[in-house]
Amino acid sequence: MLIYAVDLGTTNLKVVLYDEELHRLATAAAPVDYDRDGVRVEFDPRRILSAVLDLIGRCASEIDTSGQDAVIALTGQAESLVLTDGRGDAVRAGMSWLDDRATIEAAELEQHFGGDEAFAVTGEPAASATWPAAKLRWLLAHEPESLRRTSSVSMIKDDLVRRLVGTPIGEVTTRGFTYLWDVRAGRYWSDMVEHCGISPDMLPEVVPAGTDVGRVSDEVAGLLPPAAGYRVNIGALDHFCAMAGTGSYVEGAVSESAGTVLSVSALQRDWRFDPARRVSFHRGLSDGDTVLFNASDTGGIALEWFRTQGLGGMPYADLEAALADRVLADPPLFLPYLSGVSPPDFLPRAKGAFVDLDLSHDRVDLAYAVEEGIAHLVRRNVEYLDPAAREVVSTGGGAASAYLTQLKSDVCGVEVIVPDELEATCRGAAALALRAAGRIDSLDDVAALNAPRSTRYRPRAGGLDRAARYDRFARALHRLYGE
Repeated sequence: MLIYAVDLGTTNLKVVLYDEELHRLATAAAPVDYDRDGVRVEFDPRRILSAVLDLIGRCASEIDTSGQDAVIALTGQAESLVLTDGRGDAVRAGMSWLDDRATIEAAELEQHFGGDEAFAVTGEPAASATWPAAKLRWLLAHEPESLRRTSSVSMIKDDLVRRLVGTPIGEVTTRGFTYLWDVRAGRYWSDMVEHCGISPDMLPEVVPAGTDVGRVSDEVAGLLPPAAGYRVNIGALDHFCAMAGTGSYVEGAVSESAGTVLSVSALQRDWRFDPARRVSFHRGLSDGDTVLFNASDTGGIALEWFRTQGLGGMPYADLEAALADRVLADPPLFLPYLSGVSPPDFLPRAKGAFVDLDLSHDRVDLAYAVEEGIAHLVRRNVEYLDPAAREVVSTGGGAASAYLTQLKSDVCGVEVIVPDELEATCRGAAALALRAAGRIDSLDDVAALNAPRSTRYRPRAGGLDRAARYDRFARALHRLYGE
């Protein structure tokens, strides 16, 4: 069996071809084409299918695929919205999760339903213009004709399933990112759905993560490379697939995605809802599992911001060398809240800030403060998600920095593991397809299949007083921006 793992990323679309032992056979990628104008960020859903088929073809060109069964396993972003009419044609351009037009509508949703009630139902501690619910409210106010013509309301992966098999289908790990789903009850939130100007029958059926949803349509099959047949596995959210792909879908491990957006996830099988614990919660990859999830918009981009604006574009290798040579005495602190509100504190007035600067400090000290500030933000989220965490498994661009990764281990006081796996998300989607096909019994078996090597960073003794600096960071945050 061949598995084409499709990652519907925000920046790039990617397809990785695997065999049953999760050996990577081929990889192909292409950028996502957006139409941008200020806060408006839109895309053509038809081009998503065309691009995916092209990438599958490019992967297949590297081996002989004829006569083999093939599965297309899906993962990627969640929230981007697609509206289609009764014929399956797009009513309007798709609205990316990056589209920020619905900020007023997001605030209105939280006010109308109450933030605490909405959190208890949707699993989201705060409303956001990101969610499809807020975008639907914006369309209701500004493009009511678009909603009148709509028969089906989907997210980007749901719509790709429709284009592959003929019916839009959603899966449970992405539903909590709609603000339309009752996570604990496992059904759509009818009051919210009605408030957004649509009806439940316009929303897709929802199935468990990693469900085989059938054969591709004859029309699509004719556009695919030769194979004995193609089936589609609905996969799961990219962050959760990355957990499966790196072996961090286990209790006691926190998965960190160190990209532009800093996100952390943790599996908890005995989770119980606590209204005082403001953490995003979602159904996991297996029955009964809950995955806790937090994301900070500027946790990852803060370093790139300072490297560009404060260091004149200094290459990362030069920055690593400069930091490694620096003997630190009492460097300043940095609060990496450049986009404001960030979990787990959710302080509405939060901003980025350097603290405890003096004339002895130079730009390398400031660069250190930025990296340490990111590590402090990681620690806040790791301890909030799982105070008993034994390790952090880190992927994404930021994990390539040995200095920053070691700093995270020192600050968090736990081992940080960086798998040598550039395609963790796709590997996890392929693992779900293997489970659905009966090739493995559970996701615990993934570690035995061509497991990637890992680099381990352990907390170091000596040097700066980590506990005291973290306490200063927390006190500065709340002194400056607390309610």
